[in-house]
Amino acid sequence: MTRSLTSPAVARARREVLERGAAALAAIALGLPLANCAQNETLGRSQLILVSPEEVEQMADMSEAQLRQKFGGPTRDRRRQREIERLADRMAAVEGAPRPRRGLRGEALASPSLNAFALPNGYTAYLDGLWDFARGDRDELASIMGHEMGHIAGRHAQERISQHLAFSVGAAIIGTAAAAAGSGRYTPAIGAALGLGVALGGSAFSREHEYEADQLGLIYAARAGYDPRKGVAFFARMEESMGDNPMSFLATHPPYGDRRRRMARLLETNPEIAAASRRRAA
Repeated sequence: MTRSLTSPAVARARREVLERGAAALAAIALGLPLANCAQNETLGRSQLILVSPEEVEQMADMSEAQLRQKFGGPTRDRRRQREIERLADRMAAVEGAPRPRRGLRGEALASPSLNAFALPNGYTAYLDGLWDFARGDRDELASIMGHEMGHIAGRHAQERISQHLAFSVGAAIIGTAAAAAGSGRYTPAIGAALGLGVALGGSAFSREHEYEADQLGLIYAARAGYDPRKGVAFFARMEESMGDNPMSFLATHPPYGDRRRRMARLLETNPEIAAASRRRAA
């Protein structure tokens, strides 16, 4: 039997989250320091965090199965799934990789869309359209998986939800998400809160989040022994094939050319990425 959306537990959870957002908004208005700022050592900056890892992972847990179904279910090419699993095992073992409660898990999904996404609980998905565009190149796929890992390590979902709360923009989203949590249902509002993009009913991560995930993606790929130059090659083909504007479901992402140029600079300026690039070029 499904629990009522207006149960006391759901109402209390919604009220607690919104109270945190209201407190942060008041502090911002008064110019006071924010008590909920946390330092993210992976990013080297502080973040406004109003929701706990447990809360955001609960949202991800409740939506994982529905998202898998939404994007066609498991791929029919079992070789692809085995490759994704091997890649995830290798990438998850590198220094600094995110350590979600359920571990880093990768799945190939039977959708023709050129897309990938990650949930804060460690679930990452790679659609058949993306695999086809990358031609199954392990080095390119490693940079993409590293990017998704970067969103998890960067706590981008938590930060995005917290920013919406602090500025009273996401109150309806979080309220809907809290209500859905009580019913165990996925809704587009949860997808929006988790940063899954316009295709799921909301806006995607910010451009700054995408830049951070791109950099972490190259770092993780390099640490796992993959060629970080292939991340640049991937976006060069995206730019050539589709122009310099993201597709509609990636509308808030930076232009492909901008991402390619930034990543190309990292091959020269980031010591770790540059060293890996030189080794592969030799």
